[in-house]
Amino acid sequence: MNKRNGFSLIEVLIVLSLLTTLLFIGGSIQYRTYDTYQFKQWYALFESDLLRLQQNTMSSTNNSYLLIRPNDNSYEVRNSTTEKPIIKRSIPKNLKIRLYSFNNPLSFSKSGTIKNPGKFQVMSKYSKWEIIFPLGKGRSYINEL
Repeated sequence: MNKRNGFSLIEVLIVLSLLTTLLFIGGSIQYRTYDTYQFKQWYALFESDLLRLQQNTMSSTNNSYLLIRPNDNSYEVRNSTTEKPIIKRSIPKNLKIRLYSFNNPLSFSKSGTIKNPGKFQVMSKYSKWEIIFPLGKGRSYINEL
């Protein structure tokens, strides 16, 4: 009786191709999830900076504003153009900003409403989000594209 040990070359190639396909699909899902996580972390910080900007404007005589710099991939909160920024934050490198109807700089009135409503887009390799500043007392909201 002739005993065969092991697998044939065809069987090994089929199993390796299936594993490669599964790893490729799993890796792309992981990158997409990481991009979404980074955006959510950045947006939470951005939203808290907006809240601080709104509170500063309502509680002091200074007219603070937020300036987005898409070329530097950063934004800053300032009291005036001559002083140093109160807050200067960088935007993660995998996120790109495109200003649409957003009027730089963003500022609030003494009652807490946005002076120049508009929107801008944040893009990563796998996803796009719009950040919209509506008329009224709301600061901003996200629309995933």
